[in-house]
Amino acid sequence: MGIRGPGVSPGQRSKAGRGPGGRAGGHRGGGPRPQLPGAAGIQPCGAGLPCPGGHRRRRRGLGGAVTAAPPRSVPGLFLERVDRSPDAVAFTVRDDAGFVELPPEWMPPGPSTAAPPGWRHLSLGQALASIAGLAVRLRSLGVGRGSRVAILAETSHAWCALDLAVLSLGGITVGIYPTLTGKEVAWQLRHSRAELLVVDDDRRHAPVAPFLDQLDDLRHVFAMKPDQAVPPLAPGRPDEAMLRAQIAAVGPDDVATVVYTSGTTGRPKGVVLTHGHFLANILGTRQRWPLPPGQRSIVFLPLAHSLQRFATYRGLVEDISGWFSPSLDDLPEVIAASRPTILVTVPRMLEKIRARAQARAASRGPIPAALMRWAELVGVAIRHHRVRGSVPPRRLRLQAALADRLVARRVRDGLGGALHTVISGGAALSPDVALWFEAMGIAVRQGWGLTETCAPATLETDTEFRLGTVGRPLPDTEVRIADDGEVLVRGPGVFRAYLDDPAATAAAFLPDPDGGAPWFRTGDLGTVDADGYLRITGRKKAIIVTAGGKNIAPAPLEKALEGGIIGQALVVGDERPYLVALLTLDEEALAARARAGGWPGDADAWRQRPEVQAEVADRVARLNETLPRFSTIKRFAVLPRPWTVEAGELTPTLKLKRRVVEARYAADIAALYG
Repeated sequence: MGIRGPGVSPGQRSKAGRGPGGRAGGHRGGGPRPQLPGAAGIQPCGAGLPCPGGHRRRRRGLGGAVTAAPPRSVPGLFLERVDRSPDAVAFTVRDDAGFVELPPEWMPPGPSTAAPPGWRHLSLGQALASIAGLAVRLRSLGVGRGSRVAILAETSHAWCALDLAVLSLGGITVGIYPTLTGKEVAWQLRHSRAELLVVDDDRRHAPVAPFLDQLDDLRHVFAMKPDQAVPPLAPGRPDEAMLRAQIAAVGPDDVATVVYTSGTTGRPKGVVLTHGHFLANILGTRQRWPLPPGQRSIVFLPLAHSLQRFATYRGLVEDISGWFSPSLDDLPEVIAASRPTILVTVPRMLEKIRARAQARAASRGPIPAALMRWAELVGVAIRHHRVRGSVPPRRLRLQAALADRLVARRVRDGLGGALHTVISGGAALSPDVALWFEAMGIAVRQGWGLTETCAPATLETDTEFRLGTVGRPLPDTEVRIADDGEVLVRGPGVFRAYLDDPAATAAAFLPDPDGGAPWFRTGDLGTVDADGYLRITGRKKAIIVTAGGKNIAPAPLEKALEGGIIGQALVVGDERPYLVALLTLDEEALAARARAGGWPGDADAWRQRPEVQAEVADRVARLNETLPRFSTIKRFAVLPRPWTVEAGELTPTLKLKRRVVEARYAADIAALYG
């Protein structure tokens, strides 16, 4: 079964993705640079999108006037937005961020809108000047078409400006997660053949420093902040004319970035993404769901990840101002200052927000906890009527008003007071979590995609949504389900190759029996309903095959276990006689129970308390009551600490690294089968 977004004919699909290759950096000799695989073109104009790139033609507007051709690159889109509204707010950053910036005499005036104390707004015109100054400096260092510049830094406006400066020169950004070890960073630098490395400060440079002399392609290392060991990347005097000329030379077939997969099941692969891939998804999502002006959002996910990069680019081309959170620890403070209206995040973050709210209610006693549960039930009932288009009974409307005043409004106030929509991506979100946010008066919409699809391939919108699904395909994108349940996808946002890995590239695609463009094997399992909504049910590689030959997807079981006092779950049972689970406790929920009950001791003591063990056992038992016998959890173990990014058990976007956890807790798993 297959579905596709509107606006593309079979004839057009069969020709998609056959453009010329892009160029790569790392070449020091004479002659042409070596080509970087995967820089194929996107679909031709007239295929449903407003010409996402590839054509130099100009078009006639009203009255026969000739209008400018649509932008052909990510910086081109940004430039178009700057020209429309140079004084609009682009970024909002801390006053004391500490990054090297343009001298005041080179910086144009800022926005007239005042920022909260401790923060400052940067206009689109100021952002353009910063990008132009960085481009001048990068060009003096030899960065040009195909040069590969690696960024190893926390999320910040400086990361974004540097990225856009690299792209404006026709260069290739290699984003590297700052949570990686020095050895892992060195491997990605070597594999990508990065010529220039930019870190945020000495602290980030120290772990990778011992490996840098072994990297033949690396010529320069700079820092975003003034420090001791690494020289700062100081911008030059902005040359806007030069910048515009450079941007005009960048096209949709040029490689924009190499994004490394999170490596949940093995060594990361370098996904080659072009400007055309980003353009197709930016314009496709904007066509599917144009956002009203005046939105505020928070940029806090890693910019090395394709989801945050895509969301940031989308924000720069619309009337959305981005507030930057230096870390997840700073997020509550940034939420209070920014009062976001829309938030792009990952499921784990939403799970933590819900758990924190429930824990706070529980810590205040049984009545607030009961009120929270009641408000959720009322909100779900109201949503049911709204989705069906029916009018709720008067009694339910009165209950909803009271629930909003006593509970939901306070939850929204804790998230800034203006948040109306959350967009979740990166993994499937539990329907229970989505319903909780809806009950609190915050709409939840999901998108689905992978690094290889340049973030979203499907999307729910404000008017097209279905609980438990991840929406329908973007324009010109097709989704179908293989015979074994794997989700296959093709379209203008789908990558063409992994960097220097033809074997992995070949294995990633399935030829089309009708001779059309090949299908990308996503590795996700899913179903498509009669209206074209995609539902993700698990990962193909994570499927458990028990000793009895039963195939079981662990993800739905894990999501059902998580909640209440259980923070994380890993279900195990491959080639085993039955399923077992490793569990960690939610630290905030545990602390709330301790405060409410007046428990002495610390978290280690609390975990051993009979009531905690009983609550965990009860949650497992209630899940087992809903399952066939072969997929029930027979035994479980509560581990002494949560799995973290820092310990290498979660990816930077908070996905579980199954192989790492199973290997690290092999003794605990063996004991459950003893």
